[in-house]
Amino acid sequence: TPTNPNLEVTDIAKISAITKKHNVMLVVDNTFLSPYLQQPIKLGADIVSHSCTKSIGGHSDVVMGAVCLNNEEIYNALRFHQNTSGAVPAPFDCYMAQRGLKTLHVRMQRSNENAEAIAHFLEKHARVTRVSWPFLKSHPQNSIAVQQSRGGGMVISFWVKTEKEEDKREACATFLANLKVFACAESLGAVESLAESPSLMTHG
Repeated sequence: TPTNPNLEVTDIAKISAITKKHNVMLVVDNTFLSPYLQQPIKLGADIVSHSCTKSIGGHSDVVMGAVCLNNEEIYNALRFHQNTSGAVPAPFDCYMAQRGLKTLHVRMQRSNENAEAIAHFLEKHARVTRVSWPFLKSHPQNSIAVQQSRGGGMVISFWVKTEKEEDKREACATFLANLKVFACAESLGAVESLAESPSLMTHG
């Protein structure tokens, strides 16, 4: 949470209360907000996953993931599988991820500020029908986002206005083809400014 690509927000604390009642583990993918903006373990999650390729690495040069937890029994089980399958990153990749961590707070602060400015701009644009960014007051789960995180993150989702429903994919392609500052590519969390259409590129 937030979800990809619509940025819907789940109440982690409420879900945690339910999972603990039924003795079920709660796993949260925190890639979109990073540890700087949201800390799910403090909200009751058992396991938190991160794509270090994104905000933690921060420079589009690391392919790595991380699992964070504070339960020794689960840790030992995961450590056994990691050791037996050999699923460990190279030392240089670890160095690169650690380098990225040193500037995570600065990058997240600035990207969050930029996202907020762009989200407010798009909300008022005549060619946009809807904007989804968790810290916008118009976001359906804004009150939850504000309660459990420190910012809305660097990702914004928005819907281009068209006369007909069947024209939306073409309108998205035209928009992406005419970008000047943002590059058309599938990723997030690094120093580049990127844009993509899920229906055309990742979720279609």
